[in-house]
Amino acid sequence: MIRNPARPSGRPATPGRLSWRARVIVLGPLAAALATSLGAEPDVLAPLWLAAIAWTVLASLAGALFRGVRHGDWSSFRGHRFPEDGGELDEWAARTGRYAWLDDHEDRLRDDERLR
Repeated sequence: MIRNPARPSGRPATPGRLSWRARVIVLGPLAAALATSLGAEPDVLAPLWLAAIAWTVLASLAGALFRGVRHGDWSSFRGHRFPEDGGELDEWAARTGRYAWLDDHEDRLRDDERLR
């Protein structure tokens, strides 16, 4: 465990909520790309949006790693649990057995017949 010199007990600080500065750092380039794309040339749009999306992904990953190292909050990486044994993992990946509802759900998401 990394000890914080400001905390003699070595306990990590409570992470709390994200600040508005952190949200601006992560989502700011997307807002800037949206504002810029309203009057930009078509040749500039693709690199602009790719850079904004890449920045957002990397900044959010860096923020999650920072919260994990600094505050001990690794909840960003623990949100999903895969099945434990090999047989259940195969059923989960193939969407069979008790995980068949996932395939039905994905089919409903792709079904655009009802939209016509």
